[in-house]
Amino acid sequence: MVPKMKKSIDYPLVVIGAGAAGIGASIKAGESGIPHIVLEASHRAGGRGLTEYVDGIPVDLGCHWMHCASRNPYVQIADALGFDYSRIENYEYEMFFDGSWLFQDEWQEFKRFREDSFRRVENLYTVDPSASVFDALDNDSKWTGHMHYWWSLLHSNDVDQISVQDPCEFDETDEDWPVRQGYGALIEKQSETCPIQFNTEVRAIDYTHSPVRIETGGGVIRADKVIVTVSTGVLSSGRIHFRPALPCWKRESIEALPLGNSNYQFFSFEPGTFGPDPPENIHYQQEDVSMAIRMRPFGTNCVFTSTGGRFAWWLEKQGVSASRAYLEEALVRIFGTSIRQGLREFKVSAWGYDPLICGAYSSQKPGYRDMRKQLAKPVNEALYFAGEATSVQYMNTAHGAYLSGRHSVELIP
Repeated sequence: MVPKMKKSIDYPLVVIGAGAAGIGASIKAGESGIPHIVLEASHRAGGRGLTEYVDGIPVDLGCHWMHCASRNPYVQIADALGFDYSRIENYEYEMFFDGSWLFQDEWQEFKRFREDSFRRVENLYTVDPSASVFDALDNDSKWTGHMHYWWSLLHSNDVDQISVQDPCEFDETDEDWPVRQGYGALIEKQSETCPIQFNTEVRAIDYTHSPVRIETGGGVIRADKVIVTVSTGVLSSGRIHFRPALPCWKRESIEALPLGNSNYQFFSFEPGTFGPDPPENIHYQQEDVSMAIRMRPFGTNCVFTSTGGRFAWWLEKQGVSASRAYLEEALVRIFGTSIRQGLREFKVSAWGYDPLICGAYSSQKPGYRDMRKQLAKPVNEALYFAGEATSVQYMNTAHGAYLSGRHSVELIP
């Protein structure tokens, strides 16, 4: 257990970051009777969980799906807090490739290719766990580009940037349930019981001696133990200065787990814009542009897609108008030019250039092994680390981050 309060410290425990990991750590600390505070650089809780509104419709700019739902604690949390969600049993879709709808036999061909891609990755993992996903795939098929796009959504990096260890150690259940009021809103609601100090950016952490000194814009806070939950993007940026510098093995794990990028694009629209019964899910391909488009989630007049990997970085840099044109052009190609007049409000996320996040979620680089376990290890029994990047089974997910935060408190002697 954390030692009792001493006169020389302000808190036995300080948690840095109020995303899902920081919230998980705070809730676990509270359950364990550990006095603590959560320092959050921004004005809100949730981190990469963020729900905003398009024409009054809640939309998730960050985490959206309760992945691995039967093992995801946020399902029970949603029930307890009165949030609704959709139990999607089968993800069905139609495919619009190069100007026309594909027939069912072509869908099945793609599905077989997709299943074969995952098998190839698993097979290579047994031979070389540090190889890249790209090395495992059939990269000469007509389906290759679309499959590469899917990998970029799953891991926010491109196939040549992802070690096969990540997808092979992820505990997949194929249960991905969206939250009607927003996953980000759920995480923010969960945080209301946590002692969070907002607008408090941590600039330096001095763990030379005990107690640890945490330097913020509002002064110095002293603590026996610190749990760091910021992203690997923030850690690698040098935005937080560690004194002394983190040990080489810790810096190696941060370097080996960079954030990629992934953004959502949303349109609201007038009722009837896309006809009486548009497909709920559309896989779209036009030359080298791939998309997964979701129509009317929860019956709302909203449509969205998402980008991943290097293309997500590039498109974000082009600005909001480019992201709008990207989605609008695809919708026009599918449904015709008449839909333009029915499109209303547009919204897009921009995680790559958010200085308090610096990207979407982490991928282990090819050439490395077990870096997530290494990132999770404490330093000098003073600094503890949590976040999706430390989760072996549930990396890239909100519930993986949440569980890692709880686990980090359990590690404190």
